Amino acid sequence: MIFRSKKHLTWDTWMYCYGGKYYLYYLITDRSPGEGFGVAVSEDGVHFEDLGQCIGPSDKMEFYLGTGSVWKKTDFEKSGEFICNYSEWRKDALTGANVQNILFAHSRNLVDWTKYGDEKMFRIDETRYVKNELDGGRWDCIFPLRTETGYQGFFTATPKGYCGCGYAVSEDGVCWKAGRPPEFDLSEKGVKEGIEAGGVCIHNGRYYMLMGTYCNEYGIAVMVSDKPDGVYRPQKKNFALLANRSFRHAYFMRFFERGGSLYVNHHAICRRENEFSRPLTYFSPIKKVTFDEEDTLRLIWSEENDLLKGKYLSAPDFDRGFIAEGIFNCGGELVFGTENGKVGFSADIANGVITIKEDGRTAEECRKDMTFPEGKFIFLYREGLGELYIDNYFITCYTFPEEVKQVENVETCGVKFRRFVL
Repeated sequence: MIFRSKKHLTWDTWMYCYGGKYYLYYLITDRSPGEGFGVAVSEDGVHFEDLGQCIGPSDKMEFYLGTGSVWKKTDFEKSGEFICNYSEWRKDALTGANVQNILFAHSRNLVDWTKYGDEKMFRIDETRYVKNELDGGRWDCIFPLRTETGYQGFFTATPKGYCGCGYAVSEDGVCWKAGRPPEFDLSEKGVKEGIEAGGVCIHNGRYYMLMGTYCNEYGIAVMVSDKPDGVYRPQKKNFALLANRSFRHAYFMRFFERGGSLYVNHHAICRRENEFSRPLTYFSPIKKVTFDEEDTLRLIWSEENDLLKGKYLSAPDFDRGFIAEGIFNCGGELVFGTENGKVGFSADIANGVITIKEDGRTAEECRKDMTFPEGKFIFLYREGLGELYIDNYFITCYTFPEEVKQVENVETCGVKFRRFVL
């Protein structure tokens, strides 16, 4: 919603902050699920300079290059080096099947990256994990957490015998050893496939994982465990961070740190596609992570995004984008009109349930499992993409079926419009 590369179509994003700058990395997907990744740099987390591609595939890649993360090498104070990871699907020499493995590169400036090569490749541990693509094997994207002795990493993988993800440890941040795969207990949610491991953070001694469920309605969901390689179970409240029942509106959140606080980044997905059926995506506004009195992970409006709030308008600017500010506790439904239909947003603020209806039919039901004391909302709109906050809590992203042409029930919801500034 706030940034897209004009050089490439993109998908997953990940972010790293250092030296007062935001480094936004994006997976390049012009004609496939991945052909490399690029980087854009920002001083404020809102306005980005796109520097283009910084990692490309090797000549051994058969299918696509997968997403990554960035961290410091454990001897950073001496070497000054950062590490990134990425994956490639290659033909297995013995079976001829596609197999995904993780590779690494290093940099001193977070922009120019040098590959380590195959000698540092993190290969699939076949004793614990499924290897071949045809059998459902995955081995993609380490998300690192610093430990006293090095790093522990979480990544998308296929354990043998149960649903879960990958777990590994490293002494230097470059050479990794696979460990016992964590297990996901998703029986109550009915999720059995389409699972990816995103970022992990630790709060009050517990591990919180952002789990991607791209085949399911939950989008990005929160799993919690008492141990890094233990059994992860759904967060009791606010399980689904993104509502993706009617369309994959947004996807793949990652954690990143800035100034001692924790944030998430992710991308939003347009309905427009190119000739290779690759959708146009935007980098979404940053969200700040918070935990309530019950240790429930929630997302709130981040201070960087105040830069998006321009002057008040007498009417919404549909071409350049707008921010609608109003209140739900006075009743009514905020309705957006398109060329061929209407989309309505309403909120049960006492129970934290937000309903999105398309032409009167429920398309999304966002259960935040909380009480909103005031019901004040902020709705961001730009180029068919929407994003809703209530009392500064992030609710969900929403991709409209068509461009918005009008806003109804403005007086009922006490709506005022601001210019969307970029």
